[in-house]
Amino acid sequence: MNLYPLIKLLSNGQFQTGTQLGDALGVSRTAVWKQVQQLPSLGLDVITKKNDGYKLSEPLSLLDIDLIVTKLKQAHSPLVVSFFPSLDSTNLELSRRITKEPELLDKQLVLVEKQTAGRGRRGREWYSPYASSLSISFGFKVEGGANVLQALSLAVAVVTKRVLAKQGIKDILLKWPNDLYLNNAKLGGILIELKGDLAGPCNVIIGLGINVFRTKNLPNLDQPIVFLNDVKENICRSVLAVEIALAIDELVTNYPITGFKPFQDEWNEAHIWKNQNAHIITSNESVAVTLGGVNEIGELQVTYSDGSAGLINAGEVSVRAVK
Repeated sequence: MNLYPLIKLLSNGQFQTGTQLGDALGVSRTAVWKQVQQLPSLGLDVITKKNDGYKLSEPLSLLDIDLIVTKLKQAHSPLVVSFFPSLDSTNLELSRRITKEPELLDKQLVLVEKQTAGRGRRGREWYSPYASSLSISFGFKVEGGANVLQALSLAVAVVTKRVLAKQGIKDILLKWPNDLYLNNAKLGGILIELKGDLAGPCNVIIGLGINVFRTKNLPNLDQPIVFLNDVKENICRSVLAVEIALAIDELVTNYPITGFKPFQDEWNEAHIWKNQNAHIITSNESVAVTLGGVNEIGELQVTYSDGSAGLINAGEVSVRAVK
């Protein structure tokens, strides 16, 4: 059942009767009632009041896809936009497209209001309440193969930090290899996936999730999270999506030439746990280290407890600070 037209009508947070909604949707009041009953499955709370009808407990700031497409065209962007009210995962959507028609996957931008199976690194779930985060994925074709994309997630974090700074959101810090932090809490994450011939032409999928609007009834999460509207009011997700899209398209276009080197100093300046004690966690062990910065290819410099130095590649590892 496509609930998005009803959600758009209710997004202003005002009461509307079943008759009003039915007229606007071209369905009966009974059909409206049946659709309203489905909204909690998307995490949307509905208030029902006799004679007044229905309203959402909180108004929603939905993505304005027409605005996004228009602004990208004005910027002469080649990105092709796809929008879904609800989707399992924007990265998975692009993965499916690669499987079917890999030669067509270039300059693709996928946006969604809610991910039902959003993913982070190492298979973790990504929390994505309806119309409250920015869940966005990009698909590009890269001729140089995986080698030219080394440390891309770190560079994506840097350019995202720049965009947020232009929006007035300062003091974003970065956690190796793919997280954005604000006020000592997680603000967003990046998931890079490579498909195809890793030694030659390949497809790269860049997934980005940013917490924008704080919602009620947050689930129990394994770490503190923060939302952009905790520090700044009147945030427009659509404008933010456009600015990030343009920045990442430019980044990927130039990255096979520039590599990570131009972003190294900026990343190190924003390193949230530089010189702090931490643990490098793999699937079968946890190793105590002191964290350094990253080198010009994005490897994390560490000092082990015996004083020896080492370099950590992204792979399937996590970094946890010692509290």
